[in-house]
Amino acid sequence: MNSLRIWFKKVGRAKYISHLDLMRSMTKAIKRSGLKVWYTEGFNPHAYIVFPLPLSLGIESESECVDIRVEDGVTPWEVKEKLFDQMPEGLDLISVDEPFCNAKEIKYGRYVVTLDFEKETDAKIFAELSEKLVEEKSLVCEKKGKKGHKKVMKEVPLGEHIFNFSTEVKENTLIISVDLSAGNPVNIAPNLLIGAIEKESRVLPLYKKFEKKCLLTENFEIFR
Repeated sequence: MNSLRIWFKKVGRAKYISHLDLMRSMTKAIKRSGLKVWYTEGFNPHAYIVFPLPLSLGIESESECVDIRVEDGVTPWEVKEKLFDQMPEGLDLISVDEPFCNAKEIKYGRYVVTLDFEKETDAKIFAELSEKLVEEKSLVCEKKGKKGHKKVMKEVPLGEHIFNFSTEVKENTLIISVDLSAGNPVNIAPNLLIGAIEKESRVLPLYKKFEKKCLLTENFEIFR
């Protein structure tokens, strides 16, 4: 039995696929491919498929991955060859490799956020406010959590979870690049950051696009 890591893009309409539906889609694609994968034992055996870090709904990604276990003798090349044409629309296969990093090593996610405004001055105002709030470490977001067995909304200070923040204004478009805490114990999605800034701003974007570029380890090295 060998562990392999499948890398793929999640783009276009696929960004609206929930994590549960993504797992179902990947399971069906693997079954259609005819790959000899390893199944768990027990009362309800199923193919071993693990996502190191689920992606939040509505976010595109250039670098998603899922880990599978295959029978001895199945090569990364064979997995890519058989799975390539079975991937659903918007889930574009990139590569298949042996895992280099453990999922526990994930510490940050690198994102690019594109915001379109009515006017260039609005984009500049939002950029200046964003930089100020990030520098002051004063941003707070509401995030779903648990209190006992109940789901509750908790306030999370964002200051300690924002890294390498930068802005660039191109006409009426603002491009934000940022690294955010990811994995355990805190996972911050970029829409939470932008939502927190919007609460403090008098101008709001007309359009928002969120893209994940990659995952990072503790030393800000790319998770592989």
